[in-house]
Amino acid sequence: MIQPSGDSVGIDDLSVYIPKLFLPTAGEFSFARDIDPAKLTKGIGIEQMAVPDGHEDAATMAAMSLLELMKRNEIAPEEIGKIYIGTESAVDEAKAMGTYVIGMLEKIFGQGSFQDCSTVEFKSACIGTTLALESLSYWAAAEDDGRVGVVVASDIARYPFRSSGEYTQGAGSVSLLVKRRPRLLSLEPDFGSFTKDENDFFRPPGAATAVVNGKHSNLCYLNAVTGAFDAFAKKALWRGTISLKEGECPVDHITHLLFHIPYPRMVEYASAALFRHCWKGLPRWKVIEAEIGTEPQPSDYPSFDNFSLAEADFAKSFARTRLFQEEFKAKVRDTTLISRRVGNIYTGSIYLGLASLLELRKLLPTERVCFCAYGSGCSSLVFSGIVQREAGSLPPMNIERSLDGRTQILLEEYERIHEGQMEKGILPPSREFALVSIDDQGYRHYDYLE
Repeated sequence: MIQPSGDSVGIDDLSVYIPKLFLPTAGEFSFARDIDPAKLTKGIGIEQMAVPDGHEDAATMAAMSLLELMKRNEIAPEEIGKIYIGTESAVDEAKAMGTYVIGMLEKIFGQGSFQDCSTVEFKSACIGTTLALESLSYWAAAEDDGRVGVVVASDIARYPFRSSGEYTQGAGSVSLLVKRRPRLLSLEPDFGSFTKDENDFFRPPGAATAVVNGKHSNLCYLNAVTGAFDAFAKKALWRGTISLKEGECPVDHITHLLFHIPYPRMVEYASAALFRHCWKGLPRWKVIEAEIGTEPQPSDYPSFDNFSLAEADFAKSFARTRLFQEEFKAKVRDTTLISRRVGNIYTGSIYLGLASLLELRKLLPTERVCFCAYGSGCSSLVFSGIVQREAGSLPPMNIERSLDGRTQILLEEYERIHEGQMEKGILPPSREFALVSIDDQGYRHYDYLE
């Protein structure tokens, strides 16, 4: 990243909006789907799914989180130069969702108050917001008129009934304030990427729900993240951002690891794959082998299927080793706090991990936070940031208190919302943006309702 002399660029603050409705995964839902509730709450790690009400969509959620960010930081519209939105839940095939968002915010701040602000929409599955952040950080570094930028993630994860993805659904929005001399995280200059054409997850034109090839998608995720991390590490070592001593690897210089969170258990799989990848060849690998034996090799098995089974068993054994569990608990586990009660929010899930660390007051000055973003199809981007001295001064978001105040809905209500069969919402809109109508041309009309 090109930065002005003496200035850093990064994330100054963030805000989170989660819908007011939720459905527990255990109980009615698990019974109706004939699933052991422990598989959902412990096996994949999702206890509750956030459900958008009938008047909500990705645009209203984006407007809500951005409004909260502006209020938290007393930002006027004229101080915002760009609003970049990452989403795969776009409400229009051509018009940028950010224009709808600006239209909603002008209901509060006045007509034309955002006219000197540009907006664009990033679509690249679950990595869209991260690519938006990378792009906006370059603009913020070069901008010389004092204005700030905002990156907004907003998505509704929706899958067919009784599909393997249904119980990972969620909805929400995260807004990131990006500027020079940030209070929260100063981004470091090394970005590592990985891209490959894959069919692990996609949504054909006109389809309401995505096609998911589950096991293949998990494999694509792991391969992409380790590939992008290698690219990141190579740049960090070349630039001197990270310097290794004998017996060390780059992950030793990271305090917190954030991953895309389609479901919390996937974060454990991803971190296990990354630590295993980084530790091989180091002295500590002998400790691993003493505990679980040596890695399987293709040449030791009569077929690839036999090797694959042995490889899967070794991966499970590695995830149970003492060394990995210690690192996982110290660097990764706390990032899933909020996602357990929200579910997957696609492009914003990795930033719910950052919000979780803030909620738990886990971020301390000079710590390095590493983001391992993934988007199906497939792409990964890995980058890092340093926690700033002012991070502890940010006002609390009280996200858990907000989650506690949500309304639990019945399975039948969830299914009607899912299929668009609700004539009106469960809860009447109150102090929030709402979709009020769609006209004969298909144009969406929004308002702020008291």
